[in-house]
Amino acid sequence: MKEYKAGIYLRLSKEDKEKNNSIDMQREITTAYANKHNYNIVQEYVDNGYSGILSSRPNLNRLMIDIVRKKINMVIVKDMSRLTRDKNMTSYYTDIFFPDNDVRLISVTEYIDSGERYEIDDAVALRGIVNQSYLEDISKKVKATKYNMKKQGKFIEDSVAYGYKKDENDKQKIVIDKKVSSIVQFIFEKYIETQKPLQIANILNNKKIQTPSQYFNLKRQASYWTKSIINRILVNPIYIGAMVLNKYNTDLKTKKKSVTRKSEYELMENTHEAIIPKEMYDKVQMLKGNRKKEDNKIYLHLLKGLVYCEHCGRKMTYKNSSPVYFQNGKVSGKQNDKGYYICTEHYRHIEICNKFNKIMENDLKKIVLSELSKRIKEYKLKKYSKEIQSKVEKQNPELIAYKKIKNEINKKESDFKFMYSKKVEGIISEDEFIIQYNEYQNQINNLKKELDRLEKNKININFEKPILNAIISFEDVNNIDNITLKKLIEKIYIGENQKVKICFKV
Repeated sequence: MKEYKAGIYLRLSKEDKEKNNSIDMQREITTAYANKHNYNIVQEYVDNGYSGILSSRPNLNRLMIDIVRKKINMVIVKDMSRLTRDKNMTSYYTDIFFPDNDVRLISVTEYIDSGERYEIDDAVALRGIVNQSYLEDISKKVKATKYNMKKQGKFIEDSVAYGYKKDENDKQKIVIDKKVSSIVQFIFEKYIETQKPLQIANILNNKKIQTPSQYFNLKRQASYWTKSIINRILVNPIYIGAMVLNKYNTDLKTKKKSVTRKSEYELMENTHEAIIPKEMYDKVQMLKGNRKKEDNKIYLHLLKGLVYCEHCGRKMTYKNSSPVYFQNGKVSGKQNDKGYYICTEHYRHIEICNKFNKIMENDLKKIVLSELSKRIKEYKLKKYSKEIQSKVEKQNPELIAYKKIKNEINKKESDFKFMYSKKVEGIISEDEFIIQYNEYQNQINNLKKELDRLEKNKININFEKPILNAIISFEDVNNIDNITLKKLIEKIYIGENQKVKICFKV
């Protein structure tokens, strides 16, 4: 009889409130089953606080590694939803991964046992679909509940905006924080007085006013006010007593949050006391729109619009204390090594991106251009230079005319040599030769005049070398620009420890 080395897998999500699904209850059920059938439990794998839709969980990953390393050949779970709620992953585990690795799967409460033949019936796949549908249903209900609570004016977020605090008697209400609300008013007033966000930030820094993160004593704190902090306060509708109902959207599978565009905000007005009058807020929004047009700076950098944070999926911000920019038809600044890309979402919404992600522009450029050059060289474009030359020539009427005239001149010269030999041999008379010679000279002169005209128009007679040089330059990415780069690259993701992942279009 085969000796089984069993691993019991236990999982509980944050949303799971059922007592029967507690880690202790799962442990009791799976362990009792293993003891009853004399299966030796060699390892326990516990993922507490992880959703079943996630395909990557710390201890699930460890379980898979131990299976591959032959440390266990049996997996016992309370039910299949503990293993996964994704119908595709259910099929993968039961149809491919477990059979390929000779692993026996047992789901205790569902009476599923793949047995020694490692076969699972179609009911398991059906349960996978049911489990995923259950999770999607729960997710919709949670969203609907939160939405309705906000509709009722209830504040259900973990943190409050600067200038407010939670009501001591009702944690689902926010009230004005008198200690700092005057700072919010000061920011709006100064902006209306035509002070720019950076100037306002400098005033607050000079007055040694605590930043919002310092005031709330957050784990990560901004040590000084910046124009970004000021701008976030200036556009936040919470200060006119309105609550955003759809500020975040959470992906069911990845659990990643994305921020809704401000133009798509759904506002619930009069949910709490306002710090700023609506007229003042509206005036600030109008001024911000006008000032944005006045600034109208377009920052020029090679990787513009291509760099994304791998953790949250948001576009990374380009920062440079002396950037090159285009304004009013003129390019200002010069290239330097001060530029870098940073995920500002980490500071704005740490619940969306909890990783500090930054990379120097020059370092990233070297990596991207090196990888792009390798990618292009794989296509061996040099061998196509003659083919390209032929196609270019066929599309150039002046070059076709030039070649035609050259061929005509060569033919006339060949005819003249033949005519002269006939004169030497006495086949034609001297008078006949002179007549034909004069006609030949007229034709040659006319052809050469046309040839000179074409050459004066600077037509490129030899295309192959310039084409070859262009291909070599393109392969070495010496003179590539942002527009060309966007035709070759979809996105550049920056991950943990500045790991670079390039998604090519070619």
